[in-house]
Amino acid sequence: MIKSKYNKHLLEFKDIHKGQTAIIFATGLSLIKYKPLENSKDFIKFGLNRIYDYPTILDSLDYYYYGSHYYLDESHKKNIEKVCSNKNIKTFASAYENGLSHKIINRGNISPERAIELNSIPFENTLDIFTNDVANYCTFGNSIVFPALQHMLYMGFSTIYLVGCDGGFTHGKTSDDDNLLYCWNKFLIFKNNYYPNVKFISINPVSLKGWFEDI
Repeated sequence: MIKSKYNKHLLEFKDIHKGQTAIIFATGLSLIKYKPLENSKDFIKFGLNRIYDYPTILDSLDYYYYGSHYYLDESHKKNIEKVCSNKNIKTFASAYENGLSHKIINRGNISPERAIELNSIPFENTLDIFTNDVANYCTFGNSIVFPALQHMLYMGFSTIYLVGCDGGFTHGKTSDDDNLLYCWNKFLIFKNNYYPNVKFISINPVSLKGWFEDI
């Protein structure tokens, strides 16, 4: 695991949702097929990046994760800022990588300074390895879904539903992306090693069909 300089503040989230159920909304095309589960009103809800294109889901969120393309896409930037202005949603920003600010890396991700101005919580990623201790080590990045899932496991959820996690990207292949599926396989190994009792359920799975429990 890669030690983090910038994640200490995440300690406050350790086990704050112990034993609860969560649902995470990514933006794969299968999201269009999603219909709320009968008991999902009580789930803690997480959304990623362009989930703002689905206002009904957006309005239900407790947590929102973002970071990439902030300085590359003006429309995306404005939508992120609108989400961050909603005081009912706690927002997290991927703003550091391997000890460096994204202001220095200059790849288009939001800077930690700007994230703080938006009342978001900046955090640090690596491109190397997952962690079960997000306050002391960098979370595995590559796609915003992975740091969000590491945070969710750290928060203590016992059941996590996956929606719109199609194994693809907004820009590029929307499913069956080889690199992303490689990362999902690494996540599955990590999850089974550190969180074997946490149940994952995929809703309308595409590329991840058969990887977790499916409905």
